[in-house]
Amino acid sequence: MLKKIIIASLTVGLVAFTTNTIISRLGVSDEDAQKAVSRGMYTGKLDLIAMYKAKQIPAGERAAAVKEMGDYIKAYVMSPEYKEAYVEGWEKEAPQDANGKLRAAIKKSEKDYKDMEELHRTAEPENKEGYAAALKAMKDMIDILKDPKHKMHKVYVQGIAGGVPGPPTAAFKAELAKFEQTYPGTVEGMLKLRLKSFLTLTSDIDFNAPLVKKGNKMIFEDPLLEKRSREWKMCFRAGPETIKAARAYAEAWLKELP
Repeated sequence: MLKKIIIASLTVGLVAFTTNTIISRLGVSDEDAQKAVSRGMYTGKLDLIAMYKAKQIPAGERAAAVKEMGDYIKAYVMSPEYKEAYVEGWEKEAPQDANGKLRAAIKKSEKDYKDMEELHRTAEPENKEGYAAALKAMKDMIDILKDPKHKMHKVYVQGIAGGVPGPPTAAFKAELAKFEQTYPGTVEGMLKLRLKSFLTLTSDIDFNAPLVKKGNKMIFEDPLLEKRSREWKMCFRAGPETIKAARAYAEAWLKELP
């Protein structure tokens, strides 16, 4: 689930996508742009489409395009809807002890209850009684899960969580901390990770590095540069105007994050 929700790198946006006007000029839909942003939030990788599209922006206009694109991405990933989806996906993928499993079970049961209420509201008269009985059973279960003093609480919780909730163990804390190093629990945390990664990636680009022709493609004359990652090479090809503006935007955004 996390992969689907946090699926081109923040860098992709910083290199390629901008507001609706430029997106339209590049032939990229909002849907595709937002999918690219979400992909990169999860993977931290550049999408090949970014490089191809970035070339369509004329020199001299790329810094402004980066600014517009940055604002587009910021509005998208900082929206309440995106944050809610991110946390929902994170909770489903993150390690869970009995406490987390119980919270997830209660949350799901409450959602199912609301869905059932709507079905009951719109049901044909002959079906309302059946829905009412199902609603009562669901409400009783939710009440039991929430009430540690109920005589059936322990039985229900053990069946759902595989154990009784209690203070997190040292082993669980370590497992969760390791997971959060790669997948922070908040959008802000993930943004910090991605922005810092982008700044590190682009900190040592020599845009004057010579290229030589090999077959039908250009490669770096320096074999060490030729061994650099695809993402680094894409940033090199994006050019100094684009990357300088993207780095400035990333640095400013980092300072805004809690």
